[in-house]
Amino acid sequence: MTAAVSQNPDQHPPDEFFDPDSETIGGSDSSQGKKKVSRTKLWFLVHSWAALPIWIFLFFVCLTGSIATVSQEIVWLADPAVRARPPSADAQLLGYDEILATVNKARPDAIVRNIARPVKSQFALAVRVSYADGTTGIMHVNPYTGDIQGTQTGFDFRQFIRALHGWLLMPFNNGFNFGWYAVSLLGLPMLVSLVTGLVVYKKFWRGFLRPRLRVRQGARVFWGDFHRLAGIWSIPFVLIMSVTGLWFLTLALLSDFS
Repeated sequence: MTAAVSQNPDQHPPDEFFDPDSETIGGSDSSQGKKKVSRTKLWFLVHSWAALPIWIFLFFVCLTGSIATVSQEIVWLADPAVRARPPSADAQLLGYDEILATVNKARPDAIVRNIARPVKSQFALAVRVSYADGTTGIMHVNPYTGDIQGTQTGFDFRQFIRALHGWLLMPFNNGFNFGWYAVSLLGLPMLVSLVTGLVVYKKFWRGFLRPRLRVRQGARVFWGDFHRLAGIWSIPFVLIMSVTGLWFLTLALLSDFS
């Protein structure tokens, strides 16, 4: 005996999903009993509460992390001193010895500690220097001419946003930083939310092949479809963030307590 399958695109998809209100599992046979329903409902509750108490904090960390990925480009747009403009089309990059000699000639009072060449050629060299009075700074040097285009003595936007994202600007105390733990611990509820979401949303991979977003069946159906659709397409990002968060947590634990 074959059950009739509706071809209406607004009907529920054949994917299995848990409905907490009706306490049924879409796409599954009711003869499987209440045991499976109870187990799935437990997974659903864990999934629902995994990120609920911290979602504002999680949103903040994700937002600052997203900005941090393009923070260097933002600084490049805002500060002309960090831009590397060749004087001519055939200009060649100077070597480190030439850069060092140019900086020593222009600022003999500065002691060069290191020279960092950015990956992108559009950025100026970052020359970290120190002075006799104990102060430090970063000189932005044109890699084609050796000209010092500007000097940075404090945090720039890139360093600020990365510190805000990485450890909430909290101070380090003998290597220990509460903000570092607070941020890296987010990897745990994110991983729990990911795993329980995949358990609750049966055959989730069908969402990649047949995405569905019903807009004419009420707010509950729309937001449910939107949540599942956004969830399955964010799986790689959530997995990367949760694993790297737990990795940084492990590094902190090994550093502070070993």
